[in-house]
Amino acid sequence: MNTIIKTITIALFSVVITSTALAHDGHDHDGPSSFQPQKGGVVKSTESLNIEVVNKDTKLEIYTYDKEGKVLETTAFGLKANMKLPKSKKLENLKLDNITDSATGKFSHFEVNSKPKNTHRYTLVLEAKDPKEDHADKIEFTIELKK
Repeated sequence: MNTIIKTITIALFSVVITSTALAHDGHDHDGPSSFQPQKGGVVKSTESLNIEVVNKDTKLEIYTYDKEGKVLETTAFGLKANMKLPKSKKLENLKLDNITDSATGKFSHFEVNSKPKNTHRYTLVLEAKDPKEDHADKIEFTIELKK
């Protein structure tokens, strides 16, 4: 009888653990992305786009791609960039410059020129709102500056 109770308890415990692990599948902004960096940066994803940030120390290059990996001009997404300094809750607005490919004349990526003083690290906060969604997605990247 003891063995049956132990077996049932283990089975129920396994079901609970498995269902908890699968409960929120496919919507983890900070989880690993299946989209691989195309420019050597760091990629994070939302439901509708992939964002790659390449740290060039004095500037950041921000590439936006759709789920199939095509370059995506995010004017439809209203991409906004902010900087959060360590020990500060305040966000500072950053200007996103549109960069066009000189060969094709088409949108290539965004650039942000920002090098805060007196810090070697800050958080880049990007906000994108898909017109098909009722909410904006915020994605954070830790930016390490060279000394």
